[in-house]
Formats: sequence, C-alpha cells, structure tokens
Amino acid sequence: MFNYFPENRVWSFYVQRLIDEAMHGGADFNEMHRTLRRVRDGNFEDWHQEWVRTAQHVEGLAEAAEKAGHRVTARDAFFRAFSYYRTAQFFLHGPDPRQLPTYLKATDCFRRGNSLRTPPFEKVEIAFEGATLPGYFLPPQGANGRAPGVLFLGGADTFAEQLLFMGATRIAERGMGCLVISGPGQGDVLRLQMIPSRPDYEKPAGAALSYLEGRPEVDAQRLGVIGISMGGYYAPRTASLDPRVKACVAWGASYDLLEDLYTYYPPIQAHLRWVIGAADDAEARQKLRAFTLKGVVSQMTCPLLICTGADDFITRPEAAAKTYEEARCPKELKVWTAEEGGSSHCMADNRSEALPYMHDWLADRLK
Repeated sequence: MFNYFPENRVWSFYVQRLIDEAMHGGADFNEMHRTLRRVRDGNFEDWHQEWVRTAQHVEGLAEAAEKAGHRVTARDAFFRAFSYYRTAQFFLHGPDPRQLPTYLKATDCFRRGNSLRTPPFEKVEIAFEGATLPGYFLPPQGANGRAPGVLFLGGADTFAEQLLFMGATRIAERGMGCLVISGPGQGDVLRLQMIPSRPDYEKPAGAALSYLEGRPEVDAQRLGVIGISMGGYYAPRTASLDPRVKACVAWGASYDLLEDLYTYYPPIQAHLRWVIGAADDAEARQKLRAFTLKGVVSQMTCPLLICTGADDFITRPEAAAKTYEEARCPKELKVWTAEEGGSSHCMADNRSEALPYMHDWLADRLK
C-alpha cells in the first residue's frame, strides 16, 4: 500500500483517495506532489494553506484558458481546482471560519468547470421535507429504451460533486442512469441548509429514488443503490426498508456507526459531531445509537454486495462481517487484501479493480 506520509496513515489515506480521483479527471498527481512537498507532516495549517495555494494557481490557469477561448483546458483546470479547494477544507469543521468560504470556492470552481463540459452534468434539486437535496443525474450511455437507475450515496465527508469523480461516470458508461446527491449531513444540505444527518436515511434516499423513478430514461423496476463509507450504512438501510431497491452495494460497510466509526476511529469524532448535529461527545454517542443496522438489514430481500478492505483503519472491519451475517437476502462479502491491493478503507489503494467489480455486479443484477 502506498503511503505518501509513512508515519501518518490518516493523511496518506486522503492522498490515496485523491490519486484515485485523478484517474477520473479530478486531480493531477504532479500538482498533488508539488503541493504535498510543501506540507509538513501533521501540520494542519500547512495542509489548508498549501492546498488553497495550489487551488488558486490552477483556478488562475482555468480563468486564463477560458478567456483565451480554450474551453477544454479551462474545464479540466476548474475541475482540478474544485478538488484542491475541497481537499483544503477537509480537516476544517463547522465552527472554523475558513470552512464555508473554502467549500464555496470549491463548488464555484466545479460549477464553472461544469458549464464548459459538453454536455454538462445535469443539476437536479429534489424536494424533501421542506428542504432541497441537490444532486446530478447522469443518463445511461448506449441504452436502448429505459435502463436501470442507480442512486450513489456518499459518506461523512463526501458530497454530490465529489462523487462524480469517484465512479459515477463509470456507472453511466455501463448503461445505468446514475443519481448522486448531497443528503442530510453532506455538502450544501449541511453547510447552507444546516440539516444534519439522520438515522432514518431511507427517507431522504427514498425521495431520491422517487426522482429516479420519474426519469424517462430509467426503468423504475430496476433501481439500485450504492453507498461509500458512512454511505455503507445509508445504502443497506435504504435497501432494507424500501422495496423499490433491487440491488445494493455497501462500499465499506458500517453496521453500527457508534462502534464501527465514531469509537473505532477517534480522528473523525469532531467532524462526525458536526455531521450529525451533536454539541459534544455525550450527545454524539446518544444520537449515534440510532445509526445501526441491527434488526434492519435482516429485512433486505434484494441482492447485497459488501466490499471492504482487510486493513481498514477508519471503519471497523468486523462491521462488514456483521452486516453479512445478519442479512438474509442473496449476499456476497468481498474482502480486499494487502496482497491483491484494496485493503485500505473503501479500497482506496486499488479502486482500478474495486470499482469495476462493484459496478459490474450492479449491472449484472439490474439487467
């Protein structure tokens, strides 16, 4: 496993993840490397300042290219600037005054890049309980008639725009429509609408599934859901309680968020408190008791694929086995090892193999 910071596996994981996003047009390894050389290991001020510095540089390249009429160059640079601003705000939580401005710079760069894309990612807004769930719909490519539709749910630190560089386009390339959203506790919904995450995620996810059902490109009888990291709780819960889901992928399972994530991985605790709207540790632990698949995943009837890394240090590896054991539906547990690659959290160190495995599994079951 590649560790950019040999003594800091937390930071190394986020570098691994950005390397994967580079494969989807969201970053450039050499720009990343030049940035990280300026960052002292463990210095969070360096992390924020140097990623902003790189983002500003790349944003400037995009603006110059756009002014010169070079739309493709500008598009690509705006998308990379989006990723670098987003990376800069990664360790900033709600109270930090730099968090929201940096996030807004990221999403503005994405918007500007998307306006230069042909065709642009289609922006959607889904009404839900008086709020709006923003997202993007990717039509199925090469489909003859109505095609399957897949809802792609992020985790504790991902949002809709980022998911477009984490495999959403690959789902569409396989002839399945793909909807990515920012739900409660994510993206604009958390930062601008101030709506935290909730244990009954089948409700906001259900609103997204209803949107998918209404798309003329989508066959409402062939809907799937995939969720990454904390989304490995959201997706199985949705599939267990919403009979419209015909296939489910837990991309890094989370059976019990209190034990499997919050307690197991202390570095995420401050961020997760913000995500769920908890004022302190005691309130977080109380709220997180409801975020469990116990007595829920046993209700799932559709096929379930659980993928996890054997050496996951962010989500407790036992969560995948527990989810698998309790499920009573057709099921598969795929554990990626260090020898084959993919043993890190959500297989960040081998997504060139992990993504096709999951996407092809979905395509086969939603035929």
